[in-house]
Amino acid sequence: MNARRVLAVARKSLSQFRHDRRTLAFIVVMPLFMVGVFGYTFGGSVSHIRTLVANEDAGARAAEVLGNMEGDTLDLVVATDLAAAREQVRLGRAWAVLHFPANFTATVMTRNATIGLVLDGTAPVITAAILGKLRAAIEATLATAGSAPLTIERNYVYGSEETRSIDAFAPGVVGLAVLMVTTLLSVIVLVRERAGGLLERLFATPLRPSEFVLGHALALSLLAVLQSAVVLAAAVLLFQVQIAGNLALAFVFLLLFAAGNQGLGILMSSAAKNELQAIQFIPLILFPSLLLTGVFFPLEAIPPTVRPLSYAVPLTYAADALKGVMLRGWGLGELWLDAVVLVVYDVLTLAAAAAMVRRQA
Repeated sequence: MNARRVLAVARKSLSQFRHDRRTLAFIVVMPLFMVGVFGYTFGGSVSHIRTLVANEDAGARAAEVLGNMEGDTLDLVVATDLAAAREQVRLGRAWAVLHFPANFTATVMTRNATIGLVLDGTAPVITAAILGKLRAAIEATLATAGSAPLTIERNYVYGSEETRSIDAFAPGVVGLAVLMVTTLLSVIVLVRERAGGLLERLFATPLRPSEFVLGHALALSLLAVLQSAVVLAAAVLLFQVQIAGNLALAFVFLLLFAAGNQGLGILMSSAAKNELQAIQFIPLILFPSLLLTGVFFPLEAIPPTVRPLSYAVPLTYAADALKGVMLRGWGLGELWLDAVVLVVYDVLTLAAAAAMVRRQA
């Protein structure tokens, strides 16, 4: 082995990066970006879980339990009507309802008292946090009151005690798979076509930029939906993932999401001169989508200072829609906002992509 030749090859490789300022910036900035995103979001405990309180107790014990539940974990909101509070959980506007019956204080001292708990059980992490906080508050109350044991009577609006973490994050994983296929393949394919001169030859024909963009969007969107069907089938057959709603509606949301991703990929490809630069977009898309969108843990686990960024990531709305369909059995009536956001995402990215392709043609 000749050391001089080895060093010559090393110098040649480094010289390529020296003239590529974008790649040098990527090498320096991307690790900082990754550490920042992981540090602020990954593994955080859930907080500010909206929980309604229907307190019919005239005595002091219910207030004592609630006082022992103070903190950042739960946002306790007074509800005057139990049925209306339960409806808030059904609509996804609250995670739980705590119900203290009228005779709660009296029964605490004489026999087993009962606290009613209405739950949206589609997020096991949140369910565990609510139950943990409530049980800790009950223990603190019993320690000072010398009372008989309390019973938590759980009633699930969605999900059940059998709901697993894999049931909760399966919809988000499907959306993530669509994101990876449509956006990243689009970036790489378009860069390759431009570098090979195919775009110039295509636009020498009567083909319009809008037709080119929509054609690519249709092709990769269909591939993404096919991949989603494979992922869903594997999840159901291998892991018995629960699906409560209409799968056809879930695939409609996937198509909407995939089309917008295609436009985003074309826009990104316009900023990449080669495939190496195209690959640099992968972590820029992947890490925010993994950590800021509720795919693997709920948005309540993201610190409040960072959480607003979640609503700027399209996968947040796609994952929310898929969870609504698959875990809660919702339809368009409950998911119209997610549908509107995804349609706006499609229009903006595809229109911008068509304009960018027209400029490059």
